[in-house]
Amino acid sequence: MNQGICRNRKSIVGLVLGMLLFGLIAEVWAGPPLGHGRRHHLRSHQGHHGQGFAGDGFCPQLRTTVQAPDAIGNQANPLEASQETLYSGETLFQVDVQPVACKICHGVNGNGLGIMAQGLNPSPRNFNCKETMKEISDGQMFWIIRNGSPGTGMPAFKNLKDREIWQIVHYLRKLSQPRRR
Repeated sequence: MNQGICRNRKSIVGLVLGMLLFGLIAEVWAGPPLGHGRRHHLRSHQGHHGQGFAGDGFCPQLRTTVQAPDAIGNQANPLEASQETLYSGETLFQVDVQPVACKICHGVNGNGLGIMAQGLNPSPRNFNCKETMKEISDGQMFWIIRNGSPGTGMPAFKNLKDREIWQIVHYLRKLSQPRRR
């Protein structure tokens, strides 16, 4: 009788060790977990339909926002539009801005149709709309990001460094340019 119990215990231990080994092999085979290494290894920002993929957004967007003081509103972006600057701006827009990433309202593709857009009136800015974006200076965008926009859902991001805001402005400019296919 002791041999039967011993055999059962060995079988159970073997089964548990086999499952553990299978789990380890499967984890290695699956690759690194999300969030490790480069942030956007595919650079496509895939997500579900409610993250601003569907549609072109509202274009043009006719509304007025508080104007930045001339000293800021007329200022040109002091950063070069290098790949590094655009990548940094994109990473801030998509992930790193706190307390909530820009894509939540403006959409992953910048079309103004993010998951929070339905509850906002007026709707978030559509950065894909060339007609709307050509009227907004770099300094005005900087000022709105820094101070928010009263009467809209756009909060102030006073915690961002100037350089980070200018990186975002470069990325926003890229969104209204024709896409290469």
